[in-house]
Amino acid sequence: MKKNKLITGIILLVTFFIVLIIIFMPWFGKGRNGLEYSDDFFNSLAKGSSNFMADMRNLATPFKGQTMSIEITLKDAETAKRAEALFTKAGATVEVTGTTLKINGDLGQVMLAAVDDSEAMFNNQDAQVKARYDFDPKKVLRTWWTSFRELDTALKLQHKFREARVVNEIVFRAIEPGYNFFGISAELVRDNIPLLTFLLVFYVIYTLWYGYGVFELFEGLGLGAEKGHKEEV
Repeated sequence: MKKNKLITGIILLVTFFIVLIIIFMPWFGKGRNGLEYSDDFFNSLAKGSSNFMADMRNLATPFKGQTMSIEITLKDAETAKRAEALFTKAGATVEVTGTTLKINGDLGQVMLAAVDDSEAMFNNQDAQVKARYDFDPKKVLRTWWTSFRELDTALKLQHKFREARVVNEIVFRAIEPGYNFFGISAELVRDNIPLLTFLLVFYVIYTLWYGYGVFELFEGLGLGAEKGHKEEV
């Protein structure tokens, strides 16, 4: 047994678990523990670097005035009814039969309507979206997502690959960020470098802290790996 190493290992592990208990205490603002605080912080940074709404608007604008005549089938009648409201509000005429929608309208206006709703939700302005359609704003984006996935497929069947590519871009860079980042405040990395650096360095040190604690403890107990000795014959 190596007493010094054993004591070092015990001290490292005891202090590690003391810090762990502190991390799990609700002392980091708004009743959050340390993990919740850091998770919110990194989500805010992710949101700050995920605003492509202006780019999506620029992609959609050239399609204003381009007429589409298309048919999509959705998963259920309720989704179809919500989709009818969205496309109608975007200026299209919609004929609904069960879960199938026959849509005639301006493709660019439909694209821009989806971007507008996504941007409002991204900026936590859900009241605007609710006022526009009079139902749950998150369901609005879910309906756009489902409808645009079907619209992407339908456009490809019509060999309109350029249009389908833009619809797909709007799904991934407008609708999904609008839905996923709703309710989160945006932060920029350049404005939070000290805190970001501290959290990353702390993560590395804290991981090593535990590893060295276990290593020293086992060494102190005489359970560490020792070099083998080559026997001479």
